[in-house]
Amino acid sequence: MELVIDRLYQVVRFIIDKIIGNCAAFIMLASTLLAIIEIFRRYILGFVFDWGQDAVTYMMVSSVFLYFAVTQAHRSNLAMLAFVDILRKRGYIKLVLTIRALITALAVYLFTSFAMWGVPAVERSEMLGRKTQSLMIELWPFQLCLTVGFGLMALVSLFQLYQDIQALRGKTVFPWAPVDEHIEV
Repeated sequence: MELVIDRLYQVVRFIIDKIIGNCAAFIMLASTLLAIIEIFRRYILGFVFDWGQDAVTYMMVSSVFLYFAVTQAHRSNLAMLAFVDILRKRGYIKLVLTIRALITALAVYLFTSFAMWGVPAVERSEMLGRKTQSLMIELWPFQLCLTVGFGLMALVSLFQLYQDIQALRGKTVFPWAPVDEHIEV
């Protein structure tokens, strides 16, 4: 069973790292190029696309939304570890592992909730035809990027919760996957 879970997580990580991460990078590059074109059009040619600023803004934000999953997969999200570091230095390894598992469980709950709340929001936005300020671009694709980002973060956090629980049991799973505190048990 552990081999199946390991293989499944490797597939998920490949999709997140190689496909979602590269898509996010491509969207960021495209929005940057559009911003440069808009700067040239505004200051050299004297006119801009009506939708240009909205497109740049929402494309940048969408790329960040999608990249959330990549940072979660690498456990390189923002963490406040001062208290955990003190506990680890004093030898409370099991307590640190328990705290990490509890935080990961909370992350699974929150990210799943956000993704579930996002689905009806995307559907409603699409149904109502909500648009950006320029009234040229629909909003639902950007909301979908946020919802997908949270869904992928929930999925990754679920695997990380499994990893954290196994560490509490003294087992090492996903040796190829990063663990933020680098705790040796």
